[in-house]
Amino acid sequence: MGGRSLVIAALVAAASLAGAAAAAGESPPAKTAQQVSRDALLAAAQQGLVDVRRHYFDAQRGWYLDTADRPDLHMPLARLWSAYPLFETLVAVAEADPTPANKNALRRFADRAATLYWNPKLVPVGGYEWYPGLRSKISTAYFDDSGWWGLSFVDAYRATGDATYLAYAHRAFVFIVGAGWDKRTGGVWWETQHRHKTAEPLAAAVLIGTWLYKVRHKLWYLQQVNKLLHWADAHSFNHARGLYQRNRSDPTVMDYVQGLMIAAHEELCLVLKRQSFCTKAKQLANAAARAFPQNLNWSPSYDVVYVRWMLDYYRETGDARWYALAQRNAQRALANSRDSRGLYVKDWNGRYIADTLQHSAASLELLAWAAAVPPPR
Repeated sequence: MGGRSLVIAALVAAASLAGAAAAAGESPPAKTAQQVSRDALLAAAQQGLVDVRRHYFDAQRGWYLDTADRPDLHMPLARLWSAYPLFETLVAVAEADPTPANKNALRRFADRAATLYWNPKLVPVGGYEWYPGLRSKISTAYFDDSGWWGLSFVDAYRATGDATYLAYAHRAFVFIVGAGWDKRTGGVWWETQHRHKTAEPLAAAVLIGTWLYKVRHKLWYLQQVNKLLHWADAHSFNHARGLYQRNRSDPTVMDYVQGLMIAAHEELCLVLKRQSFCTKAKQLANAAARAFPQNLNWSPSYDVVYVRWMLDYYRETGDARWYALAQRNAQRALANSRDSRGLYVKDWNGRYIADTLQHSAASLELLAWAAAVPPPR
């Protein structure tokens, strides 16, 4: 069913419910402005999924292309980082509207993603590759790619309750801490060639490991998380900014790294009942609010990761600043980012970026998460 038809069907269903209530002598409850706004964001995200499938999905190859309507002849399929925001969009839609159809759409994507990007030959434990179907023992794999897939599998578990997805998240976590951790001086490498260390896979692993410990209750996960955090606090914390920087020599603070770390600290506080983690999460959140603008303008595919996990922090703490941030930027995306095909190939200011799935799906993810999370009471 097309996206326009879905919206019409939803309106018909709403009218039927209203008619039934009227026949029973009842008045249907009026929707608040916030509810109407969230409904509009969800409808736009669902229509966006229809448009993405129309322009990016290759039925012959059975997967999404990286570029709309004109596949690269050499490597046409979606890179993992491009598919990641689409994965998260399906999760958020399933949370916003947990129908069997939405959950099944998520399961179909997640099940395919688990095998398509998995390379069991990567030394020493196997890992997720940046491109579908790579199976070399010596190919250059990136640990942050396994981090993004691990986070999405945790989210798929949260949306469906299917513990299979925790097993897929475990794979990602083991690859990062097993092959990505520098056993000599600590820290996490960016890639399997061990040339650069960086905060992105470390932060992702902290959050994945926290959730695996929360659900599976195995002490090993917590031990690994503590090891990663202790190293980051000692070697990758920018005291002047009050945030985690990219690595020991690069003082850049990236918004999505902070989002992952803030969500992880808050979750550890709740799981371990240790107030110091809540205190650190609040300090990081306050520093992030100072460091990054309300109108986020780095790149949709990076900024949306920040927003997504700050919404998790909002759900746990009630700190409404982060709900407002999501709504503000979702409205910007809705107003400025679509082209004539309905694809979100512009940034949230309306500047064209590229026809890649990465950019189209990033704005859809923002819309879907902004719809999925209830407003402050």
